[in-house]
Amino acid sequence: MKEEMAVCGVICAQDCHAFGTECTGCIALDGKVSWAKLLGKNRCPIVTCAREKGLISCGKCPHVPCDIWMVETKNPSISDEAFAEDIARRLKNLKEAGIL
Repeated sequence: MKEEMAVCGVICAQDCHAFGTECTGCIALDGKVSWAKLLGKNRCPIVTCAREKGLISCGKCPHVPCDIWMVETKNPSISDEAFAEDIARRLKNLKEAGIL
């Protein structure tokens, strides 16, 4: 069974600490993830952007990774090194899926 991948390249079951507890997956929730409220949003800004552009994935956007990834949704509780690793993993996931 193929694991669910969010529009941003997160593989929910492997990359997201909230999956299975407070989250059933970004696709299943159409981006209405619990942490979006911390940004003052109802939906993940990455999902919102992809939907507005008519994209099923950020991997199809010529601007990936964009400021929404790099600034707006950056988790302030992780180090810059951990954040860089997260971005690299997400890009790798998109590439391996043939989306990037």
